[in-house]
Amino acid sequence: MSEKTRSRPASTVARSKAQLRKHSITLHGHATSFSLEDAFYEIITQIAAHNGQSLASLIAMIDDERDRSSNLSSSLRLYVLDWVLSSKSP
Repeated sequence: MSEKTRSRPASTVARSKAQLRKHSITLHGHATSFSLEDAFYEIITQIAAHNGQSLASLIAMIDDERDRSSNLSSSLRLYVLDWVLSSKSP
């Protein structure tokens, strides 16, 4: 946690991480976009770096594997949640 973040109340930090932002990306040659809260976006970029892959390739993999009844943004959030929970298992 940065010094700047440590000096702010927890509720302010949580609100700043909850801001929803739209991101544009090209998947399989087609432009698309997804919306994620900053906290999810930060973690998904960390996962890509941890895996030694680009963010676009990780998102393309998640997109390829998702249930088509679910939107990309939701699939990304669930992927992050699963990754966080599996990395905390004993």
